[in-house]
Amino acid sequence: MEGERQRDFRVPLISALFCLFVIAGGVFLIIYVYVPDQSKSWYPVVALLLIGSPWIFWLLAYTYAFMKACIRARQDNHAVSSNQPRNIGDDQNAGQNDQTREEGSVASKESEEPLKFTA
Repeated sequence: MEGERQRDFRVPLISALFCLFVIAGGVFLIIYVYVPDQSKSWYPVVALLLIGSPWIFWLLAYTYAFMKACIRARQDNHAVSSNQPRNIGDDQNAGQNDQTREEGSVASKESEEPLKFTA
C-alpha cells in the first residue's frame, strides 16, 4: 500500500522554501551585525521576518483550522436545531399559568402511588 501512494510534492517544497527563508534571514542578520558599514537599517527587520516566517505560517495555519472547526460546528448545531420537530403541545401550554397546570395534574386519573422497589 505504501508503494501505491504517491508522495506529495508540497511538503518538500514548503520545507525547502522555509529553509531558504531562514538562511536568507540569517545572512541579513550576519551582515547587519558583522558588517555595519555596508548594512541598511531595514536588514534586521527583514531578517527577523524571514527567520520568523515558519512560525507565522504555522500560527496562521492553526488559526485557520480552529476557525474552520468553529464555523463548521456552529453550522452543524444550527442545522440540527432548525431540523428538530417542534412540540405542538408546548406551544399550546405556553400561555397557561402554573395554577392551570396544577389543576390539570390534580384532575388526572393516574395513580400517584410510588413505584415499589424490588431487589
